[in-house]
Amino acid sequence: MTNARQKKQKVFNIDFYSEIDEVRYQGSFTTRKLSISDLSSIGVRKAQLNGGMYYDQERPGHGVDFMTDDFNGMIAHLEIAIVAAPKWWNLQSISDADLLHKVFQEVDQFENSFLNKRGKASASDESMDGDEDLSYRSESKSDTSRIVEALVDEKVQASFEP
Repeated sequence: MTNARQKKQKVFNIDFYSEIDEVRYQGSFTTRKLSISDLSSIGVRKAQLNGGMYYDQERPGHGVDFMTDDFNGMIAHLEIAIVAAPKWWNLQSISDADLLHKVFQEVDQFENSFLNKRGKASASDESMDGDEDLSYRSESKSDTSRIVEALVDEKVQASFEP
C-alpha cells in the first residue's frame, strides 16, 4: 500500500533566491496525483479567485485579464496539489511570481508524467489496431490546468449569461 501511495506522490526540492523578496527559498514539497474531483475543485477555486469572472479573448475588458486568469489558475492548482510544503510557503507573503512558477513547473511535470504514460499506451494501441479512432486523444493537452480551464469557462460563462 505504501508503494502505491508513493507512486501517487512526488517529493521535490526548491532552492531559489528571490531578488524581489531578497530571500533564499529552500525546502521540500510533496505533490500528489490529482483525481477528477481535484480537477473540479481547482476549477471552483480558480473561479473564486477570479471573482466569478474569466478571461475571454473574444471580449477583452469583460472579465479578468489573461495574466490574472493564468496566475489564479496556478494558485488554485498548487493549493489543491501540494500536500506538504516548507513553513515559508505562504502565498500571502511571497511576492516573487518566478518562485510560484518554479514550484508550479515541478507539480506540472509530475502530473504530465501520468499523461505521458497514457500517450505512450495510446501510441502502442494505435500501432496494434489501426482501425481504432484515437482522434480525441490527439486533441488532449498535456496540462491538467487546461482541462480545468475548459470546465470553468463553460460553467462560469453560463452563469453570467441571461
